[in-house]
Amino acid sequence: MAQRGLLAQPRKILVRATNWIGDAVISLPALEALRARFPEAEIALVAKPWVSDIYRHHPAFDRLILYDPEGKHRGIAGFAKLIHELREEQFDTAVLLQNAFHAAWMAWRARIPERIGYARDGRERLLTRSPEAPPPAAYVHQAYYYLHLLFRAGIIERPEPPRPLEQVRLTVQHEEKNWALRRLEALGLHGPRFLIGIVPGASFGPAKRWPAQRFAELADRLIAALSADALIFGAPAERDLAEEVAQEMEHTPVVVAGETTLRQAMALLENCRLVVTNDSGPMHVAAALALPVVAVFGPTDASATGPLGPYARVVQYQVECSPCGFRSCPIDFRCMENVSVDMVHRAGLELIKRLGVKHDRPAPQL
Repeated sequence: MAQRGLLAQPRKILVRATNWIGDAVISLPALEALRARFPEAEIALVAKPWVSDIYRHHPAFDRLILYDPEGKHRGIAGFAKLIHELREEQFDTAVLLQNAFHAAWMAWRARIPERIGYARDGRERLLTRSPEAPPPAAYVHQAYYYLHLLFRAGIIERPEPPRPLEQVRLTVQHEEKNWALRRLEALGLHGPRFLIGIVPGASFGPAKRWPAQRFAELADRLIAALSADALIFGAPAERDLAEEVAQEMEHTPVVVAGETTLRQAMALLENCRLVVTNDSGPMHVAAALALPVVAVFGPTDASATGPLGPYARVVQYQVECSPCGFRSCPIDFRCMENVSVDMVHRAGLELIKRLGVKHDRPAPQL
């Protein structure tokens, strides 16, 4: 049941962000709905460093508070320091998008009077509003999971986003755009060349990863078909995977995996005219940048966690055991093995043709 009676106009709202890049992107409609409901409130977002760049510069909240458990907030003493900082802020409402007990413990210790979150992870006694999480049948895409929290807690009237989910947007700042153009020029990729972004990783686990050899073959075929250049993206931990893809290729791509911040990766991605990914955080980022995205899905449900952008296309081979949600396949990896290079190559070319994607890029503004 929805719980009504939220404070009519909170003065200061603390939002505990999610910890995964993909979840951060698909939680943006809920943040926008919160801002639309309380336009006069000050909204601060607590986020861990590796996901904070997703939220940076977004108009749905006023400022970021970094929670760095590996740095200044490490251990018991570090967490106590964070709690002290939050108490000094005197927030009157906390909205916990993260489901963990620790998020509720943080809000309770910070003495925030109104503490709102799903009844998950045994934390109900620490919350003042703890609606039950909706069953999957109550929503289609995972973005509605966060919107339902606001609805069931009595914050919004209907669990609907302020605008269509396909219009979820991330923006790259002017100085970031210029940085990317200068970086591409330094890499010899300036001018009207067609750029393809290849994102072979998936932090959830190997079950989400289309084989590196197929990414390599696909990149070679797209390069030949489009007279293109390829950039291979990834986190620092995925550098070896990116290098494996590059070594399997006949053409020579540029590997930027592990060499950029998340914001810098976003700025470089924005220059790509086609992005091919697994079901991953960068998939959601590319889609929210309104880029043409072809996403390879295997053990997960594309209707629930698929890309939200207007130019996204999913390639998936339906098998009886998918979606299973396993991090590693316990049998023969059939959901991914049956996704051929031809399938993804054809999807990419069809998407480019349908959109009439242009090859030109602007010059950097120094």
